[in-house]
Amino acid sequence: MTEPLNVTEPLNVTEPLNVTEPLNVTEPLRVHELGREDGPTLVLLHGFTDSGLCWADAVRRWRHDYRIVAPDARGHGESPRFDPAKSGSNRTDVMVADVVSLLEALTRESDDLPLLVGHSMGAGIAAIVMASRPDLVCAGVLEDPPWFTRPPGDDRVPEPDTTQQWVQGFRDDLDEAVTRGRLEQPLWPEIELRPWGVAKARLDLSLTGPEQIVRQTPWVDVAAAITRPTLLVTGGRDDQVLVGPLSRQRLTELGNPHVEVVVVPGAGHTVRRDCTDAFHQIVDPWIKASFGDSSSGASFRGEASS
Repeated sequence: MTEPLNVTEPLNVTEPLNVTEPLNVTEPLRVHELGREDGPTLVLLHGFTDSGLCWADAVRRWRHDYRIVAPDARGHGESPRFDPAKSGSNRTDVMVADVVSLLEALTRESDDLPLLVGHSMGAGIAAIVMASRPDLVCAGVLEDPPWFTRPPGDDRVPEPDTTQQWVQGFRDDLDEAVTRGRLEQPLWPEIELRPWGVAKARLDLSLTGPEQIVRQTPWVDVAAAITRPTLLVTGGRDDQVLVGPLSRQRLTELGNPHVEVVVVPGAGHTVRRDCTDAFHQIVDPWIKASFGDSSSGASFRGEASS
């Protein structure tokens, strides 16, 4: 086991940080293992263009209570790149298989089931895993998963994706890009910014846009199939979130008692960075309760205070 994460200084992501030997999975991902050696296990699944090191503030808060396993998704960070001959144009199934392999390795180590925490792309993958392999997890937290509902009559042509152009800026001048991010996101914890920037610079450029990681199965079918306690946290800035009012209405109509939804006023897509304390006031006790009783999560329906 590596030493706990040093939180007195910003993360140094020039070299891999606190990384154990990769877990025994096929074509193993780069897995960062942090926190307690003997604590309940949190598996953190990052969003598109991020990496397993992009949970720095959350790790700082959780490391004393939990074992934290944070993989770099395939095509991200220091994990293997995609093989176009095997993965085709849509990579979601490959990413899901990677997470299943990781969870299977963890369950071979311990009888205690881990809890999934995912953001955006990672939240979408976590939901699919919980719906298809509930035997591998005890519960899950989904931070604004890609469960978008287009308004009726909205037939606008999507704008061209600029992901490659955007991440190229981080490759060209990482320091300048991080400085720009600091100005654009003044509420984000400082410890988050450098890993966020490095992850962009390391992205597999064959990932040309988010459409490659959107599964064809309708998200409502995935949500309906979840049988583990699930807390969905999204932001109140409706123009910046994926789980907006229409999606929340569909979730209410779905009536799955295992899925709870909370809205954090003032937060956008990255709730844990935009409104850090509010996010953790909701999520931390829910995680604790879920580990205490994996058959039911704590109830945090409705809106959170800002």
